[in-house]
Amino acid sequence: MNPERQKLFQDGMRQLPTLPYPNSSRNGEALDTDEAAIWKRVLNYRLASFLRPRLLLETHPGVGVSTSLYRHASPKTDIFYGAAMLAPRVDLIDVDPFGSPWDTLQKVKHLISRNCVVQVSNGEAHAVRRNLRRGQKYPTRYFGRRLPQWVVWEYLPRLQSVIGLKVRFFYAFPTTVRAILAEKELPETLWEGCPRWMWWLRKYAVRALPGGLEGFHGGYGVE
Repeated sequence: MNPERQKLFQDGMRQLPTLPYPNSSRNGEALDTDEAAIWKRVLNYRLASFLRPRLLLETHPGVGVSTSLYRHASPKTDIFYGAAMLAPRVDLIDVDPFGSPWDTLQKVKHLISRNCVVQVSNGEAHAVRRNLRRGQKYPTRYFGRRLPQWVVWEYLPRLQSVIGLKVRFFYAFPTTVRAILAEKELPETLWEGCPRWMWWLRKYAVRALPGGLEGFHGGYGVE
C-alpha cells in the first residue's frame, strides 16, 4: 500500500469507534482489508448515526463488522438479515453481496419506499476492469482503464432506474463500487474525507471523464 493509500486507510480508521470487531479473511470481510473496506464502514456508521433507523436490513451481514457498527451507532434499531425479510417499512437497506447486486435488489425492491436509504456494493467492478464478461450481468465495452466511464455512464444510471431513488454519493475502488441512494437530500458531511475515486482510479477518472460527472443526472452531491 503506497503512502497515499496508507493515509486514506488511517484517516478512515480514526473515524471508527473502538469495538471488539469480528475478524475474518473470507472474501475480504475483515475490517482492515483495504481503504475501501474501511470507508464502507465509516459511511455505514455515519449514516446509522444520522438516520437512527427504526428498521435496518442487511442482506449479506458476513461476519458482522458492519452489524457491530450499526448497533453502536443506533442501539434502538431493529436489524434484520437476508433478502426475504417482510416488513411494512424499512428505513435503511445495506446490499453488500460478494459480486453482483442485481438479483438481491429484485428481492428487496418491494421494501424500498421514498423514505428509505439504500446502500449498494457492486463487485462487478473487478470483472469490468479485467473484461470478464461472464462476471457481468450487463457486459460493457468500458473495461480496464475506462472503468470510471462504466461507473458514471452505465452502472449508476441503471442502479437509479432499478431502485427508483437518486444516487447521493458513490465511491469506486478497482474491485467494487459503493453507492448510497435516497429520495431525500443527505448532508454532504456524511461523505467528508471519502474520495470518490480510490487508488489508481483517481488518475484514470481524470482521463476517462474529462468533463467530470457531467452528463450523469444523479442526486445531491453527484451532479
